[in-house]
Amino acid sequence: MERVRTCRQKGYGMSEAIQTKTTCVGERVEQLLDVLGETRLDSAPYDTAWVARLGADFDDPAFTHALEWVRKHQQPDGSWGAEPLYYHDRFVSTLASLIALQTAGGTAEDKRKIEHGERFLWENLGRLNVDSGDTIAFPILIVSLLREALRHGLDVPASVTHNVAIIEKKLNMLGGDPKRWRYTSMSFSLEAVPPYLPDQSVFASTDFILENGSIGTSPAATAAYLLQTKQHNTAMIDYLKAAQEKQGDGGIPDITPAEIFEVAWSLHILTLSGAIKPDHPVVKRHLDVLWKHWSPSNGTSCSQYFPVPDLDDTATVFGLLRWGGYPVHADVFKYYEDEQHFKCYPGEADVSLSVNIRTLAALQTERAHPQFSSWSGKIGAMLRYHDLNNHLWFDKWHISPYYLTSVAICSLPNNLNDLLPKRVRWIIKTQQPDGGWGYFNGSTPEETALCLLALLHWNKHVEHVDPDVLDSAARYVERYSRNTIHPAFYVGKCLYMPLHVVRATILSALHSYALYKEG
Repeated sequence: MERVRTCRQKGYGMSEAIQTKTTCVGERVEQLLDVLGETRLDSAPYDTAWVARLGADFDDPAFTHALEWVRKHQQPDGSWGAEPLYYHDRFVSTLASLIALQTAGGTAEDKRKIEHGERFLWENLGRLNVDSGDTIAFPILIVSLLREALRHGLDVPASVTHNVAIIEKKLNMLGGDPKRWRYTSMSFSLEAVPPYLPDQSVFASTDFILENGSIGTSPAATAAYLLQTKQHNTAMIDYLKAAQEKQGDGGIPDITPAEIFEVAWSLHILTLSGAIKPDHPVVKRHLDVLWKHWSPSNGTSCSQYFPVPDLDDTATVFGLLRWGGYPVHADVFKYYEDEQHFKCYPGEADVSLSVNIRTLAALQTERAHPQFSSWSGKIGAMLRYHDLNNHLWFDKWHISPYYLTSVAICSLPNNLNDLLPKRVRWIIKTQQPDGGWGYFNGSTPEETALCLLALLHWNKHVEHVDPDVLDSAARYVERYSRNTIHPAFYVGKCLYMPLHVVRATILSALHSYALYKEG
């Protein structure tokens, strides 16, 4: 792609105020657009541990490298998992890592690491309620992992959760026909299922394998299939090795690929500040890909390889395609309608506020739809219900309350603006002395960018925000805008960090601030 000398020449309208030493924000947006779709996620202890276990049955250096990664990434408190500390993430990641060291390791140092990890689980038993919500499939995963850990002689608690109803609901999603399993969201967490199977041979006799060699685009589920069947499936092993090679550090991501998610989320957040236009050639190329994988009946999923659509990706891609002039129709949302809200996946156990907010925002682009009023009213009523307790808004897909608050401020229509002033006030009142925001351990670039975007939107469309608040926030974001290591706030089976999505958030905030300074 032809590089631009200034942002103005390319039509970004950037001022000189937000210039770095070597390039402007517009050029950095151009660079980001070029690499979207490659799925850049951080390595996850949970999935890496599952792959490390393969070394006991399959002779391949890749699995040895994964075990070494696990050995190097134990936290000082004895756990494995991402930063910040989120107990659901730490419990599943620690159990998976302990099992890996017990079954594929065996050194004296491994034994010390195991004892330290076991102590973490016992010391933090009962602290799961500190977290705002579960990670993906946590109730069924934790029971399965604990059973397996005990079977391998590890000294771990026999139980940390008793939510039998959720476990039964998840298992009932699978039904009695294993051939349907690859088409449910539980296929992403299939490693949790074997202990509940009456016939273990079903793993070998059922076609779970997707065309890219994965089980549900999940490295952990893929590794579990290999461990269960003992089959040397070349396509599956190649999938895992390719995922590891892309990481470059011996680790494995929590999901791969997730190219539709990465493209859609990045483009969407860049549109919030006007940093991109639909006729930009690279943007148009990305929109064409999203359109190629769009279904009029149920939308899209996180990846072209994952056969289970979801409303989060569908609502986001719908809005982008409408913005780009593609002939999408709001009838697609019928597939996700529930009695009192819109569900992200069939059979999900709890509601996602951000999914419903994104759906409401998408509906604003097709107000003539015959169910616009009823659907908008349903979502509005649900949001007002969740607003009654005046607590912070947390979402099931991101652990920081600043995320959902920013999504709401930037997305809700005017008739729901009464829900937002107290949340804007909360953002302003919780700004840190360094100009940033952070719910866990100090300010972070991502959370600060989210807050800056929200406040700039509020300042432009609703009411004045103190310029000092905005200026200090922009200085903080710019100071750390080139970081490639960020906290893992996104929720999968463990926490993960999608680098390009975080970069898009930061660049969108800087672009929006530059336009604000231009007046």
